[in-house]
Amino acid sequence: MARPEKVAKVEEIKAKFLQSQFVFLTDFTGLTVEEINQLRQRLRGKGAEYRVLKNTLTLLAIKDTDYQPVGELLVGPVAAVFASEDPVAVSKELLAFAAEKPKLRIKGGYMEGKVLSADEVRAIATLPSREVLLARVTGAFKGPLYGLHSVLSGPYRKLVYALRAVADVKAEAA
Repeated sequence: MARPEKVAKVEEIKAKFLQSQFVFLTDFTGLTVEEINQLRQRLRGKGAEYRVLKNTLTLLAIKDTDYQPVGELLVGPVAAVFASEDPVAVSKELLAFAAEKPKLRIKGGYMEGKVLSADEVRAIATLPSREVLLARVTGAFKGPLYGLHSVLSGPYRKLVYALRAVADVKAEAA
C-alpha cells in the first residue's frame, strides 16, 4: 500500500509535467547545493522551475501520459527544468550555466510530443529568440506589401509629374 506522502508527491510531479509545455532533463552530479540554487534562480528569471526528481516517483507520475517516453532518460541523478513560456531562452540559460559549470550535463527533454536528445536541446538554444522571430515574420509581411504599394502608386506618380510639367510649361508661357 502506497504511503499518502508518496502519492501526493507523485501527483505533484505529474501536475508539473502536465502544466509544462516543455521539459529539459539534466544530470546534476558534482554540483554543489549553492550551484544548484544559482541555476534555479537564473532559470526562475526565465519563467522556468528547476527540480530534482526521484526516478521511481517520476516514472509513476508519467505513466499513462504523453510524457511516458521520457522514462528512458530517467537514469541516474536527474533534475528537470519545467517551463511553459520560451524554450529558446530557457535552453540558452541552461547551456550558459552548463558552460560555466561543466559538471551539469544535459540529458534531453520533451517538447510538443517528442523526446529530445541532448543535441536537440542544444539546437533549440541556437534558435533566435521569440522577439527576433516575430520581427522577421513582420518584415516578411512588410516587404511584399511595400512593393505592392510602390507598384500600384506608380501610375499616379507619373500622372502628378505630367500635370506638374504641364503647369510649369504654362507658367513659363505666361
